[in-house]
Amino acid sequence: MDIKKSAGLIMHPTALPSKYGIGDFGDTSKLFIDFLNETSTNIWQVLPLGLTSLDEFSPYSSPSSILGNRYLIDVDKLSTYDKVDFEIPQFSKEYVQYKDVYKFKDDIFKKISENIDINDKPFSTFLNNELIRKHITFLILKDLNKESWNNWEKIHHKYSDNLFEKLSDENSKIVNFHVLTQYEFFNQWDSLKKYANDNNVQILGDIPIYVNHDSADVWLNKEMFELDESGNMEFFSGAVPDSFNSEGQVWGNALYKWDIHKNDDFKYWKEKLNTSLNLYDYLRIDHFIGFFKFWAIPKGESALNGHWREGPRLDFFETINKDVDLTKLLAEDLGVILKETKEVLEKFNIPGMKVLQQRIPDSDENLPYLGDSEEIDKKSLFDEASDDYFEETHPSNWEFSLAAYTGTHDSPTTKEWFDEVSKSKYQNFLDYSQLINNKFDNDVWNFISLVWESNCQLAITTVQDLLELDYKGRFNIPGTSENNWIWRLDNFDSLKNVTNVLKELNHSTSRN
Repeated sequence: MDIKKSAGLIMHPTALPSKYGIGDFGDTSKLFIDFLNETSTNIWQVLPLGLTSLDEFSPYSSPSSILGNRYLIDVDKLSTYDKVDFEIPQFSKEYVQYKDVYKFKDDIFKKISENIDINDKPFSTFLNNELIRKHITFLILKDLNKESWNNWEKIHHKYSDNLFEKLSDENSKIVNFHVLTQYEFFNQWDSLKKYANDNNVQILGDIPIYVNHDSADVWLNKEMFELDESGNMEFFSGAVPDSFNSEGQVWGNALYKWDIHKNDDFKYWKEKLNTSLNLYDYLRIDHFIGFFKFWAIPKGESALNGHWREGPRLDFFETINKDVDLTKLLAEDLGVILKETKEVLEKFNIPGMKVLQQRIPDSDENLPYLGDSEEIDKKSLFDEASDDYFEETHPSNWEFSLAAYTGTHDSPTTKEWFDEVSKSKYQNFLDYSQLINNKFDNDVWNFISLVWESNCQLAITTVQDLLELDYKGRFNIPGTSENNWIWRLDNFDSLKNVTNVLKELNHSTSRN
């Protein structure tokens, strides 16, 4: 990764303060950038900015890997269009009430979109982007058909420019709505990213390796996904059972036909990665191991009954390297790190990740639990594991080409981690802390200091950890669907209280 030794914070825009019930690209985003700049924190890590489901709200579950989340649009910046009258509901300041926010903002967007003409130059120029136009067409058809794409009538099974024109003529309200909101999303985000870059802050984005079955990606590229003749999935994506979840996880995404992708020179991936790299300065790829091995789960079965399959491995990276700047990537390679994965990361200068919560040893046994099912081929996985996977080491010994984290969006807050950790792990943390130079009078900041004093090129924590929040600040619990993605920062007063502390830590660890 072409970046100097730096510090960063994870803060998804939805979690920023806003009078509209959800964080957005408005003034509070700029205030957050100002905070980062003032503390010499040069990386703002966001979760995927794609459109979220009306039911799940997860940024990792979207109907499109290309389009943006319209609910992040700042309503106050829609000044170029006829104003509409609206009354702001009494939204919670602590949590996102997604369904209420969705209804409120969509009502505004619908009223404004009635006054636009997509043939006007700004919109027609925007729609010249073929990939965006195709993905918008999927959203239009989804609104019209309601059901999954494989249940649509035959005339809607395949994209064409004529189809888009026909939809524009016959369903102008729906078309205008989606064109307006996507146009505004990209315009506002470009403006915000420029503000960040002008103020010494770079954006680390995020992209999941898999996409939803009911998505524009699959609809437009059916031949590249593992589907039956009716367009249904026979196998689902998921996670192997491990020490964090003994049952594993069924994610339910469509699996790739990697041989078809290879025959097409991985064009789909080149387009997707380059689109994301146009949005962000750097890009984290979630579940990076999926390019090497992936867990396939038969339809209707639990994750325990899954099996390993081979990904495209080195060939994928050698091929896309001609068209994609791999030095802008960060690999989420948590769990078992395969030898070939490590070799690829080193060859293309892609850093992996270490999460301190997962690396404080509890006993001599550091291997993850992979379940009891005979279906799980433990040996084939561990035979390929990198040697450094099998033993823990103090963060001061971690290598440079890594992003070191206290925790991630999927982790407990560090305060919550301390509340639940075993005595032996806590003692190991205390032992680790004896070696740090920047010592504080509380465990959470000493935990942060351990990460910051590592030699890793990126040191990242969450805003919740800066504020020493407990379980109430947790953003997501993997494998659950209730009360995730809803936490919000009430106001910036609490961050002001840690401004000098973070700034001094960044300077003392040469991360400024």
